[in-house]
Amino acid sequence: MRYLPLIFLVYSSFAVAQRPPSPFNGRTVQLPEGDEPLRIIITGHLHGASSSRSGLPAATLLAALDTLNTIGAHALLSTGDLFLDREEHIPAYERAFFHKLRMPLYNVPGNHDLGMRSYVDRYGPTHGVLDLGRLVVLLLDTERDNGSIKGDQLSALQALADTLQHRPLLVIAHRPLWAEDDERYGDLFTGNTRSMFPGNFRKDVAPLLEVLAQRLPVYWVSGSMAGGAPSSIFYQQHAPGLVYVQSAIRDEPRDAVLLMEIAAGGVVTWRNISLTGQELPPVERLGVDHWQAHSRKVEPFNWRLLPYLVRKTLTSADFW
Repeated sequence: MRYLPLIFLVYSSFAVAQRPPSPFNGRTVQLPEGDEPLRIIITGHLHGASSSRSGLPAATLLAALDTLNTIGAHALLSTGDLFLDREEHIPAYERAFFHKLRMPLYNVPGNHDLGMRSYVDRYGPTHGVLDLGRLVVLLLDTERDNGSIKGDQLSALQALADTLQHRPLLVIAHRPLWAEDDERYGDLFTGNTRSMFPGNFRKDVAPLLEVLAQRLPVYWVSGSMAGGAPSSIFYQQHAPGLVYVQSAIRDEPRDAVLLMEIAAGGVVTWRNISLTGQELPPVERLGVDHWQAHSRKVEPFNWRLLPYLVRKTLTSADFW
């Protein structure tokens, strides 16, 4: 089934509400009334394990779909790698996930999504802005321009830095660009999708985030998370008003999604929701200290395995 593509915001008319239908299931955000909080579910890597061949989203996601539907969330924001990059998986996704999800779904593309030739044709522009009343969401395509934020994407952030007042800003992107050349985070995400060369995050993007963070809360949530991560969520207060977050699942027992709630008075709270029933620490404790304490130790490379690894690669259908 085809739906209207995500309409990209005209930045000169920022005040115009932008709540286009989801390009995946056609649902539209219905904003809360009265004292009801605005609820946003955030997660990513919904195809699960990179070795999956089922053609379906992660089993942990599908098993918890009824639970997610009963939360009363107003939207689900995906941080990329929605698909494994197989065109033939789309009908199964529509049948088992898109059509059963009771909230609009929006996705920023990861490297797997853009491996599908028809992704943009089917699902529209890969970046944009959503005005959700109590919250403004900037959707970024970090697969463009070697991970740099340039052109219309940088103009969008600049426009928000110039005009946005009071309401929180939520940036959704696949790559954690903020971690790539920061010694605090670099060792935590070594297996993530990364830029070949340093991009313009430090030069052009970080200063705009800092300007915004002086007057309103800014949250940058990414979703490129390699296998072996100690948690589905990373949450770190980087500076006053600025928080860096990761949210993604891998079809593992530790899978969990983020729930962001914004009260009528503007107070933001975060909760994690396990997809498998595990007891989880509060979101705010899942920062650098937790990840350093629980990350798997990387074993030294065993050079004796090199002939085996070369042969395994050269005989793999995926390689060719």
